[in-house]
Amino acid sequence: MGKNTSNLSAEFVDKLLATPKWVLENGEKVKQKIIDQTYPFDKRIKLISEDKCYSFLLEISQSKKDKIRVSLHFQENTSKVGLFRVDYNSGHKNPEHINEHVPERFHRYKGSYFKAEDGGHAHYNVKGYRSLAWAIPLTDDDFEIKGLKDSHLFNSTLSKIIAFFVERLNIQSDIQINELAL
Repeated sequence: MGKNTSNLSAEFVDKLLATPKWVLENGEKVKQKIIDQTYPFDKRIKLISEDKCYSFLLEISQSKKDKIRVSLHFQENTSKVGLFRVDYNSGHKNPEHINEHVPERFHRYKGSYFKAEDGGHAHYNVKGYRSLAWAIPLTDDDFEIKGLKDSHLFNSTLSKIIAFFVERLNIQSDIQINELAL
């Protein structure tokens, strides 16, 4: 198993995703975090589990070259292992081979290439593969917002995406986005 290969079981990853987390600032848990939306949007937020056993990092980044290319990345911060990521308007190629740890619902996406124009896809940590090597299209995932387009609703849609991501990760701190005015 290579250096960047995940050895985390699906059950453990699910436990980490479900565990309550708080924004961490200056070594303290924060009840509320207000973020001003900028262009390009680029934020790194430290998180800690309720029991303080695990630290995490939430990264939200937007391409400087392509406004609608956005990535929301979540990792366990001590090991730097990615646990979950959602990408909008970017490409990705899945592994060509399936091991015994790949969930059944991913099998049909073996070797698939997702193009930027296909919309969004969600990356998952699968044991035996490099971190977040497997992805499925958001149209086949329960992540609520399936795409992100350049329109007058871009900033509010991005805020909703962040809110849903925060909810999905069970972050207890109230994270609010001050939307960028058009």
